[in-house]
Amino acid sequence: MATADINRPLWTCPKCGAKLVTPNMWHACGPYSVEKFLEGKGPRARALFAGFAALIRKCGPVTTAPAKTRIAFMVRVRFAGVTSLSKKGMTIGFALRRPFKHPRIQKVTMYNPRWYGHTVRIKSPEELDDELLG
Repeated sequence: MATADINRPLWTCPKCGAKLVTPNMWHACGPYSVEKFLEGKGPRARALFAGFAALIRKCGPVTTAPAKTRIAFMVRVRFAGVTSLSKKGMTIGFALRRPFKHPRIQKVTMYNPRWYGHTVRIKSPEELDDELLG
């Protein structure tokens, strides 16, 4: 991404207020929120989500980007998120510029030649550690 692109303000969807890199970029408009995503989740699931959110915030200032099926975390782009959450655990994903192999990573998906999605299943708060942050 060129420096000029990094400094350009994000576009705001006039329908839902989502912040996006370019006008009319695909997204799901709707009344989504972190609270709605956590609705009906028990204390263990909520604690896992809070732990992941705290870990992500160690990377620097982020914004939550709620959608219908996930909660993403973003700066200019959505780089990490929670896609499923229950008392049994949560599935998280994060994007890197290269595929990364590690025993905790269940799946790597190439989004395009510059971005790779990584999927990890978290079953306990202890797994939200410095190794995952790294």
